[in-house]
Amino acid sequence: MPEVKKIASYLEELAPLSIAMPGDPVGLQLGSPDAEVSNILVALDPDFPALEEAAAKGADMLVTHHPLFYHQLSSINESRPEGALIAGAIRDRLNIYSAHTNLDIVPRGITCQLAETLGLQVENAEILEVTGSEHLLKLVVFVPVGHENNIRDALAAAGAGQIGNYSHCTFQVRGTGTFMPGEGTDPYIGSSGKLEKADELRIETILPATRRAGVVKALVEAHPYEEVAYDLYPLDLEGKAIGMGLIIEPEKALPMAQLIQLCKGRLNTELVRSWSNGKDSFRRIALCGGSGGSMIESAARKKADIFISGDFRYHDLKRAEAMGLALVDAGHDATEKPGIEFLGRYLEEKLRADGYETGVFQQTSAGAKWD
Repeated sequence: MPEVKKIASYLEELAPLSIAMPGDPVGLQLGSPDAEVSNILVALDPDFPALEEAAAKGADMLVTHHPLFYHQLSSINESRPEGALIAGAIRDRLNIYSAHTNLDIVPRGITCQLAETLGLQVENAEILEVTGSEHLLKLVVFVPVGHENNIRDALAAAGAGQIGNYSHCTFQVRGTGTFMPGEGTDPYIGSSGKLEKADELRIETILPATRRAGVVKALVEAHPYEEVAYDLYPLDLEGKAIGMGLIIEPEKALPMAQLIQLCKGRLNTELVRSWSNGKDSFRRIALCGGSGGSMIESAARKKADIFISGDFRYHDLKRAEAMGLALVDAGHDATEKPGIEFLGRYLEEKLRADGYETGVFQQTSAGAKWD
């Protein structure tokens, strides 16, 4: 069985803790990194229904979007709801991990999944509120001549070598590598105890830090050597912009009725509120999974016609009205659910690829919802 820290490594490969908003409590919230994991429950919230379902499914790890600890605690008092929740999780030996704003910000995260669920193409989408840029790494690897094309293809497939709209971007130079195989080795060329010289290529490429684990794995699997010589260097360059929310321009303007129906049908919710600003259709669509009220000015400033999110309040509506921005409120939980479902699929794929049989379950029970 994998340990909690292995599951955490999968999650942080997708959504690094370093990109979370300052002060956001992300990562392992409760439990031990060394605990073994037989089953995982993926849920939006670490609440009582999630704990009960985790126990029913034999899950020893709960992966959520919303964190367990938003504020510093001075006590765990079981006469209070938060204390009872934490104490219950401890008694059940439940490990709780939360990916919050890092999952909002990461390119494949919450809002990307919302857009794709609604049938909107994210390929050329703009970031609604930029919070930073992808961290980039330089990979240098030494490859025997004749294997460079296989290595290059493997690196590109894993996400390395992408510069703008150009893929397979590398630089190579020829040279001579030396090595002496030790006892018990199985060298590609040469024999134990004898210095070997090899005609090799030094291949350099670039990759987002979020793709590091996958790129290194692909490199090692494709490389013919028993021991692969490679280096990774941090770069002082700005990568692709990352941030909260997206702005998407579909090929054709979409009428309000169609947008509402998409939200109801594909997000499985009837609780959709809207304000059209008197317009019939919309071409420039802003989206943000969860609560988007704080980004109304950003959407208007970037000339969005309409903003689809959740948790809009009365004063958010009045600000949008003043700025000429139409709104669709499809609910906090409904707009984040596609991202939670994606998170479960992602974990299952990573576990199966590494040969683990750990069960991954999506929460089916529900906490409190508006009628």
